[in-house]
Amino acid sequence: MHLASQGPILVIGATGNQGRQVVRALLDAGRTVHAFTRNPSSPRAQALQRYGAHLVQGDLADRGSLIEAIHLAAGVFSVQNFWELGMNQEVRLGSNVIRTATEAGHRPHLVYSSGLGAERPQHVEAIDGKAILEQHLRNSGLPYTILQPGLFMDDFRGASLPFARPIQRLLRRHRPLVGRLFLATLRAVMPKNHPIPLTSLHDLGCMAAWAFEHPRRAQDQTYRIIGSADTAETLCLTWEQRMRASIPYVPAPKWGIRLVHPQMAALLAWLGRYEAIPSELPIALQSYDAWLLASAQHPC
Repeated sequence: MHLASQGPILVIGATGNQGRQVVRALLDAGRTVHAFTRNPSSPRAQALQRYGAHLVQGDLADRGSLIEAIHLAAGVFSVQNFWELGMNQEVRLGSNVIRTATEAGHRPHLVYSSGLGAERPQHVEAIDGKAILEQHLRNSGLPYTILQPGLFMDDFRGASLPFARPIQRLLRRHRPLVGRLFLATLRAVMPKNHPIPLTSLHDLGCMAAWAFEHPRRAQDQTYRIIGSADTAETLCLTWEQRMRASIPYVPAPKWGIRLVHPQMAALLAWLGRYEAIPSELPIALQSYDAWLLASAQHPC
């Protein structure tokens, strides 16, 4: 069955980094997309509309708007931003999506963007909220697909700012610098020979679109999406060669990061012990080097 003959996909977090990639991948595949957004007049929402998405105004905290939006959807893509929300809000809003989809009657296919290691609690807030939501989804009776990306390569160019919203507003104009400092921090604190699992936002979007296109193959599956796994030193050296910009050496003792950003410190400490095993995937993934080559053609 051709995608266009199926019902629309509701994309939660449509104006965020992951959601925008999912919207574009679905539209490129010929799917009708309903982009769920609190502010349809925002520049990001308007850009999605120009690309072909139908804007649906709503809020994850408002069950009424969720019920109306999910009632029309054949599938739902769901993602919540831990760094903006904190774990409790992440779980509350993500649970709202799952519960509303369960009560919709027609059992839409729910594709959830989680994180590596979230098949079980890891005693790390950035992971454990996702572990709770994964379990809720597995117990919901819905047809589901779970995507577990690694660190996003795009964050090395400041795509995400892993801070609460007030700090994000202060740093918004300095995204490229924040991205390079993130790479520098990885080099300073990660074990020297430990590979870091990476994923491009583009591949996350393509994998979500594939799951909606092949619901029978993707149903009840969990996919670890890892395009590259290199040491922090290799990541920095490759960056400097491809981007022709240096990554500074920063004095970043682990106790200092724990003091300034304890949630990120806990995540990186866990990641330094985690052995990421990629899933066999139906799509080809971008390597770090290929992503850098493409990024170098579009300087910040």
